[in-house]
Amino acid sequence: MAFPIISAQEAAEYVKNGFNVGISGFTESGTPKLVPPAIAAKARKEHEAGREFKISVFSGASTNDFVDGELSRAEAIDCRTPYQSNADSRKALNMHHIHYSDMHLSDCGQELRFGFFGKLNVAII
Repeated sequence: MAFPIISAQEAAEYVKNGFNVGISGFTESGTPKLVPPAIAAKARKEHEAGREFKISVFSGASTNDFVDGELSRAEAIDCRTPYQSNADSRKALNMHHIHYSDMHLSDCGQELRFGFFGKLNVAII
């Protein structure tokens, strides 16, 4: 099966305000590096236009600055779980700008499958 190849900016257009977004990877090496910054740029543009833009981010474990850092600095994260390891995210969490569900990594998949966070709208793999 062939999949169309689109740019990071085109992919970011699929992500809407209020979406639940799954992020692949486990540590920096397996995490997306182009689409999350494009989503952060979209969030900044929406905020400059006076529109709300925040997403909830779910990952298998730690990500990288391209995910947690870029999205936190753009004030684009509403909820984050199960893990984060970025100074900008920690600052936003401690200021209560990001909702955070502190759970063990092994529980996240089941919580998502059971619908406790709503459905995932988009997955970035």
